Amino acid sequence: MKIGAYSVAATEGPRLVRLRNRRWLARSLTAVGAVGCLLGTAFAANGVSYHFVRRLPVPDLPALVHPPAAPQLIARSLTSELRRRGYGECNPYDFVGLGPYSPYRKLRVGRIAIPQKGGHTADWGYDVLVHFHGHTALRMTLAQVARGVSFVGIDLGNGSGAYSDAFQAPESWPLLRDSIENALRAHSGKPEAHIRHVALTAWSAGYGAVNEILKYHADDIDAVILLDALHAAWEPAPRGGRRKVVAGPVEPTVEFARQALADDKIFVFTHSEVDPVTYPSTSRTAAFLLDELGLDEQAANPNADPFGLLGAVDIGGVHVWSYRGNDKPAHCAQVAHVDRAVRDVLEPAWDTPAMDRNVPITPAPKLGPDNAGDHDEAISTRQARRGRDAVRAHVTSG
Repeated sequence: MKIGAYSVAATEGPRLVRLRNRRWLARSLTAVGAVGCLLGTAFAANGVSYHFVRRLPVPDLPALVHPPAAPQLIARSLTSELRRRGYGECNPYDFVGLGPYSPYRKLRVGRIAIPQKGGHTADWGYDVLVHFHGHTALRMTLAQVARGVSFVGIDLGNGSGAYSDAFQAPESWPLLRDSIENALRAHSGKPEAHIRHVALTAWSAGYGAVNEILKYHADDIDAVILLDALHAAWEPAPRGGRRKVVAGPVEPTVEFARQALADDKIFVFTHSEVDPVTYPSTSRTAAFLLDELGLDEQAANPNADPFGLLGAVDIGGVHVWSYRGNDKPAHCAQVAHVDRAVRDVLEPAWDTPAMDRNVPITPAPKLGPDNAGDHDEAISTRQARRGRDAVRAHVTSG
């Protein structure tokens, strides 16, 4: 069903659910009272003492009348008609725009979408997701399913080098974090507004930024979500010898996963079967990572889904999900797995405050060259350089 523009896994509207809950509560209380009267009559008739009855276990009334869980938000799928019109995994359809979020606010690098109403604690703490590469496509899913996280999107061009270069300075993350908190204060009008939890997320090449930030600031990061976005390195091998995967430059990310295994952090890594050949694929990197952590993947049946789940590991704070597909659409399809990562893992663990979805929908923003329909975020070299220069200028001026 749908509530407004949002699809939920339920069959009743919110007003009907509230009415049903009231009736359920009234009937439950009536039933408890009736049972009590019958027991009292029976005990009295059979000479059962008051002291014996007093020792009987008391029913757990809250458990008895606990209302059903809130309906789960689900992202809408492409229909056959939309696919006929040319939409697909690499050209997603924008169902809700920014939905319940306010229009983007510009940051020193990137932009932030903050819930119009709600999404913060009583002391104005916000849970924030900072995403690198392909943020337009990710926003199309996140706006449909998020409970209340604020969302930062940063695109710096193609290739992980663009992202690692921009965040290789130790000062770059603290400055970006300050910029985010300034935006939260401006949006809320509250000087005490702050980041309560923060997650770094990336698709494809965006892992370059995540890995650099983890080098210096892993203690400041609560969660990492990598969507087909982690490539380890090959260990040099003799000519004709079998190449071995090693952590190499992504050791900071591997170390973060180790912390997540101890339940200190949250680490989500999804991957396809795409093989770039010249460097370890995300699937080879995942196999290496699981071996490093001493974990075994549990097989799953993808059925007829061309991008279905092949296997999963969900232990401690570590979640590694393997998906079918070795082509470009399979790579693009990984972005949509942010729904499961945020809705089912991140926000429940953080107990993210809910935002109000009964607000006017904010339409899709027009961001110029980084086309909402292009999963590769085809941004020009000049724009990518401008983003990297903004980080460096902020570092030098700070």
